[in-house]
Amino acid sequence: MSEQRPTLSARYYLTLEESQDGFALITFGKKPITRFLTPAISIAIILWGIYLGFTDVGRYYVILGVFFLMMQGVMRFWLLPMLFKRQFVRYQFGKSEQGIDLYQDHFDLYAGGKKQTAAYNEVQSFITGKLTYMLELKTKTVVIIPKRAFSNPTDQSKFENSFKK
Repeated sequence: MSEQRPTLSARYYLTLEESQDGFALITFGKKPITRFLTPAISIAIILWGIYLGFTDVGRYYVILGVFFLMMQGVMRFWLLPMLFKRQFVRYQFGKSEQGIDLYQDHFDLYAGGKKQTAAYNEVQSFITGKLTYMLELKTKTVVIIPKRAFSNPTDQSKFENSFKK
């Protein structure tokens, strides 16, 4: 019995920037409206406070809205990236080889010396980012694949066409 050869094979190590891009795709890429929903609510609270007036209870709404807006900015642009970088360095995610092999009817994922096989219909979402691709399987497994893992544009288009629905 002959061994089946993959249509496309890629092995890679994730860098911090690629991991952060993939993390952004995972957290904010699923539903882009949620990225803007909480700041919009904070702005609405500020506007409600302005409508009520600064002399009365309105100033408390303005202060509360500004506080929420500042906290969201601090969380999104400073605290979460700092924590992510710390975890990336601490657990040395960039030092483990990962990979993906595409076959005609399934694909294999390699991470940490383990192999996982999945069918193409198990892919729940496929999102393209600036530096990476994000695959989410129905089992809630998330795979981040850097664009640089594909040596030429034909491999990259083959990969994209395999997962686009």
